[in-house]
Amino acid sequence: MLSATERAADAAINLALSFLGAGETGGRVYKTDRDFATATDFAIEDAVREQLARETPDIGFLGEERGHTGDRERYWCLDPIDGTTNYSRGLPNYGVSLALIEDGTPVFGSIALPAHGERYVTRDGVALLNERPIRVADTASLRDAIVSFGDFATGAGSEVKNARRLAMLGSLAASVGRVRMLGSAATDLAWLAAGRLDVVVIDANRTWDVAAGIALARAAGAVISHVDGTRYALDGRDLLAVAPAVRASTIVTLGSVEPG
Repeated sequence: MLSATERAADAAINLALSFLGAGETGGRVYKTDRDFATATDFAIEDAVREQLARETPDIGFLGEERGHTGDRERYWCLDPIDGTTNYSRGLPNYGVSLALIEDGTPVFGSIALPAHGERYVTRDGVALLNERPIRVADTASLRDAIVSFGDFATGAGSEVKNARRLAMLGSLAASVGRVRMLGSAATDLAWLAAGRLDVVVIDANRTWDVAAGIALARAAGAVISHVDGTRYALDGRDLLAVAPAVRASTIVTLGSVEPG
């Protein structure tokens, strides 16, 4: 039987999906020169924020578009559309990402990838895909690993950030089986949990992008840290999520890149 909190989360995801099914509506709001939110992003966040405030009034809320309200120790964290650019162009790697964070740790995660017909959730410490348990891959060698790499930066300071990312990509490309860039952190981490990817490297660390995926990946057996192998924190610089057998070799490979 689902808890009241889990029922509220499921209802929130259902609400968000009802907006996504209508397609992109309205104009765009640009955050940097090439990064934008659609009217659908705002509509989903506003509707979910209102619903969760009504159903779970003691839990705070952080959304990508409107920021934080309420409790900052225990709060919902929503990315209304993770992969907005993909969504706006009809590319399938996008979704809704909702986490519950307690004392700085994502303790619950739910990700819906509607174009793939997939819904991921953590229940009782188990990661589920369409209600079936999933686990990370048992890939033993980095040369056989599929690595998904986070998107490039835009806006002020992007040249310096992207120089480091290009160096990371070069180092990975020389060592791993294949590198992919999917354009959605939620997709990256959900597919790591499902065993389709072996490593996820994101040289950024925005809570709404990664919180639900962290909860899912951990429940599926992944190890979460920063790129240098240090303990992960939501306010840190970057994210490394990896299947255990290739963790050490991935950290060594990324460690050859000069800090940027």
